[in-house]
Amino acid sequence: MTTSPLKSSERTTTRELYGFRDEVSGMTLRFYTPSRRFDHWTTYMNGAQASYQRYRVEQALTLPAATQASTTPVFAITSDDSGRVWAGWYANGPLRSMRDAYAPREFVSEPVSASLVSDWIEAALPEGVIELKGAWVDPTSEHKSALADLTSRAFLHAMRMLDVRYAYCSAAEHAASRWFNSGAEELPGIIPARYPDDRYRTTVLTWDAETAMERATQEQRRLYDAECRTATGTEVPGAR
Repeated sequence: MTTSPLKSSERTTTRELYGFRDEVSGMTLRFYTPSRRFDHWTTYMNGAQASYQRYRVEQALTLPAATQASTTPVFAITSDDSGRVWAGWYANGPLRSMRDAYAPREFVSEPVSASLVSDWIEAALPEGVIELKGAWVDPTSEHKSALADLTSRAFLHAMRMLDVRYAYCSAAEHAASRWFNSGAEELPGIIPARYPDDRYRTTVLTWDAETAMERATQEQRRLYDAECRTATGTEVPGAR
């Protein structure tokens, strides 16, 4: 197996973990850790905070503490050729235990759902699982829709890069269709929670690297395959 992209010896040879150009928006998506590009981590955080404040859901945004020496979290930013960042998100994990997960705490108002989420994560841990957090897209971009699709597809790239079988996220029901296009499915039996407040019904979506491509749209499959062939950066495990 290829070694993890987070080894210190690899950090000295390249700053970008993984990256590729999106043919639809013309922008470039790159993965980093704060230790590789702390300036980009700061830009990502500022964009996330502004986006969540715009929709008055700041309480739903959890950003891990990080310094210039932090090798986690792995995060993604999408920027144009001028360097302006238009979208981003980060991966919590690969999770080592249930204590590292945020989602069960977001469903405290729905104990049945909290239990289902915890059970699913516990079962996924042995084969690797990441939690997708803090996603945002600048609504002023003329490529807003393409960037949202790219973010959805980027979750698959993160699973490939980090060599995990599973990923999941909590998401408002009205936005779930965007994640379905990259092969996500709703956790069976989940009762949506009114989170972060009564304006939203939040559910849990999961990805399985062994089956996600079968459920993804034809366009998302085509773009993902092309991006895997052209991706640059740290050598990563082969696509599952």
